[in-house]
Amino acid sequence: MNKLIAGKKWLGSLMAGLVLVILAGDAMAHGERAQLASMRMRTVHWFDTKVEPLNIKVGDIVTVTGKLVTSEWWPKHMPGIDETVFLNMGVPGPTFLRLHSEVNGVPMMRSTAFPLGKVYEYKTVMRARIPGRYHVHPILNVKDSGSLVDKGTWVEVAESDSDAPFVNEVTTLPGDTIDLETYALKGVYTWHLIWIAMGVAYLLYWLIRKELFIPRFIRIRDIGSDRANELMTKKDFVVSSLFFTATLALILGGYLWAENKYPITIPLQTGLVEVEPIEIPTGGLTVEVDHATYDLAGRSLSMQFQMTNNSDSTLRIGEFLTANIRFLNPNVNEGEIYEGEEMVSKDGLTASVDTIEPGQTVEVELVASDALWEQYRMTGLIHDPDSRFAGMIFYYDENGQRFFQEVGGAVLPNFF
Repeated sequence: MNKLIAGKKWLGSLMAGLVLVILAGDAMAHGERAQLASMRMRTVHWFDTKVEPLNIKVGDIVTVTGKLVTSEWWPKHMPGIDETVFLNMGVPGPTFLRLHSEVNGVPMMRSTAFPLGKVYEYKTVMRARIPGRYHVHPILNVKDSGSLVDKGTWVEVAESDSDAPFVNEVTTLPGDTIDLETYALKGVYTWHLIWIAMGVAYLLYWLIRKELFIPRFIRIRDIGSDRANELMTKKDFVVSSLFFTATLALILGGYLWAENKYPITIPLQTGLVEVEPIEIPTGGLTVEVDHATYDLAGRSLSMQFQMTNNSDSTLRIGEFLTANIRFLNPNVNEGEIYEGEEMVSKDGLTASVDTIEPGQTVEVELVASDALWEQYRMTGLIHDPDSRFAGMIFYYDENGQRFFQEVGGAVLPNFF
């Protein structure tokens, strides 16, 4: 009876597992919401991110452009971006080929360093490889800190008009043209099979001995732990030595084989590329943060500033950006919304002052309010042991020219 009940439970568990596997859907994005709110607000400010075109076919070109500002409010406990960073693209698997990338006009084949408080304009050119619908994210891989992710844009990749297989041809230094999709695959398969065979043979030997896991534990318990070494026979030592010798021989043989087959090689390059940063165009506006509060019930961030317009033109505040979320001032229709762009609140920013005249110093309250705060898990900001905010203010002069600068400071929660 007990065996029957146990069998039914086992069968039920198996069926439940199969159902979960069958009903599991595709991952819809890259989990940028999972990053800490403080990390998204105080590390990198991404803006003007543009992915085009959004509907392509296999083999077509996709271009990703945008700008970023490295935050001067970078968390002290995180290794800095001013040491080692690499510009990358976040896509689900090898669905695109990266053909070219650059920052401020400098090719980004290697890592670089980004000093804080500067502007960097990036561009990445990719080629679609596998059909599907993909969330494309620009990413900065920071040494010892991990990945800093920009918001994603959906790209639809359809099948190619041709039935020919996808080809990725390059010309090597000796002048040979090869297809990277199939190059040296036979060698890859062969070496994988050799090592799999070695591993399986070694496991089979010990499985036949029946001295693994539970049987070994029972034997040691019976004879005593002080006699555990007696379980190893002379034959075991000989067989293990043979496997060890064969492993070293395969490693040495593989090295010699590769040296003979591919005599001309270049090691992976690890040096840093220097990128000249761009200064932030503040447009003559001086901003001092008085204080900031986050209203949980209203899902809004209220910021008090003292602003002085040292320019010759009237300025109007049009946008506040933080953690990749854009809050636009509906009274200033200057900010462009790109096709397919997400995380935009078209009327989420209100300013207590409409215009700042030349030479004028005013007290300004900016309120960034929208359900996006909760949707993208920004309410966790109040639980951070170092409760600070940082973001970008965008403002425009009479001619529509855009200026911007970073603001930041301590933030207090408002629970009522």
